[in-house]
Amino acid sequence: MLLPQNKLRILIVDDSISIRSVLRALLHNDEFDVVGELASGSKLITAVTKLKPHIICLDYNLPDTDGLSLLGQIHAKYPHVAVIMITGSNNQELEHAAAEAGTAGFIYKPFSQEQILDVLQKVAHAQRLLMIAARKHNPFADKAYHATAVVADDSQTLRRLLMAILGHMGVRVVGEAYDGKQAIELVSAHTPDIVCLDFEMPVMDGLEALKIIRDQNPLTKAVMITAAASRETFNRAANTGARGYIICKKSQGCLQRG
Repeated sequence: MLLPQNKLRILIVDDSISIRSVLRALLHNDEFDVVGELASGSKLITAVTKLKPHIICLDYNLPDTDGLSLLGQIHAKYPHVAVIMITGSNNQELEHAAAEAGTAGFIYKPFSQEQILDVLQKVAHAQRLLMIAARKHNPFADKAYHATAVVADDSQTLRRLLMAILGHMGVRVVGEAYDGKQAIELVSAHTPDIVCLDFEMPVMDGLEALKIIRDQNPLTKAVMITAAASRETFNRAANTGARGYIICKKSQGCLQRG
């Protein structure tokens, strides 16, 4: 198994040779290893089987198929591979559909070096923490959980990480949502002890969802998830009814405060 300090393997899928060249150049460093490039999706599953990437940068518009169809195929066969969608559109419907299908994040064209590295490092850090969690014994594996939770984040990779962390704390995740509206529905259906809400999600963000959850399920304690650890962010969450927050930073992992 890959050790946390080793490079993460990345596969780039984009029909533009210039886009592939830019991504390859930016990701040629001590953290990532670009193990392959594809200009279409026809041989993607075969390439994933052979190259065993940890992360795939996948263009939404490919000449032979669309990225959403490929995303579904990848997760059906390789659910632990993180897929980052590359798109030139800010279409909210696409973003929602991709989050529902299980994307780990988005790279928007035209992209900057800062944007690419921010998205990749965030996903990469979550992947590494998941590897660590997989090797650790869960003390609640053969014991009864003492609380339940719903986790809401538009990144499947971050949802998986939060679920692993909560599981090791004795909290059973009874539902996972990719937007605020779905989070409200899951909390209503399961009445969990805790709901973890990302600040930024498609359709409805975490604060909007929290307002409704607080009114409909006042006994459910809300924990907000954010990468922007500002006092203004915390005050907004507290004033809306949050009982705590989790800061997910690429350099520090996920830190909980309450």
